[in-house]
Amino acid sequence: MNIIRFNTNDSEKALQDLINRFERVRKIEDLKNVVSESQNRYGLKNLAYLGYNLGEISKSEPFSIVTYNQQWINCYREKNYFEVDPVLKNVRRSIVPLDWADIEISSKEVQHFFKEAIEAGVGQHGLSIPVQGRNGDYSVLSITVDESSEDWDHFKNTYMRDLQILALYFHKSVLEVNNVSPPDFNLTNRELDILYWSACGKSSEDTGAIIGISKSTVRFHVSNILTKLNAVNITHAVGKAIFYGLISRPS
Repeated sequence: MNIIRFNTNDSEKALQDLINRFERVRKIEDLKNVVSESQNRYGLKNLAYLGYNLGEISKSEPFSIVTYNQQWINCYREKNYFEVDPVLKNVRRSIVPLDWADIEISSKEVQHFFKEAIEAGVGQHGLSIPVQGRNGDYSVLSITVDESSEDWDHFKNTYMRDLQILALYFHKSVLEVNNVSPPDFNLTNRELDILYWSACGKSSEDTGAIIGISKSTVRFHVSNILTKLNAVNITHAVGKAIFYGLISRPS
């Protein structure tokens, strides 16, 4: 399967279509269908979701929805690669996406793991996106492709935002269909105001003028927001706030 190259309008439509599909998910089978649709829309080799600390559904092993072939799934479970997988070991400590090419592969164990994965058809290039919940839950959404390094770099640069948004929706949908309690971020009204005006494209200075506080005070609140939402920056925080329904999307 080849990577799909959208123009800007088509890319936005593809993402919005998938978001609309997520919002109609009511059971696991619906979610599996969205996984397949996401795989086809972006021309991915494979797509895999692993959810941790999701109560009873992840008690013995991570909750998973994957498109890997059965050969690799059996091998992964038989050899307990949940404990060995260098991708999971690295991404668990991060809140930013991890390109598998950035993983240290000097050890023979890691070299053997990746060799087996490629032979089993996992894909030549991979990217894993962590989603950290507020109740100790977290997940990893991984996508793979079989493309040249040049095409892979173009794909990441073009669709990284889409993939991060989809990772959030995958995690939220898994929580909802399994009746796992949603997170409580405990944001104050002032913090919600700042998020909303940031979503409208306002700078810290503009936001301060609108709600009657100084630019430095806005930055203080932004720091608290990033901590509470476990976000990398204010753009990431705004995306999570809209996603969880904490603020409305600006019209």
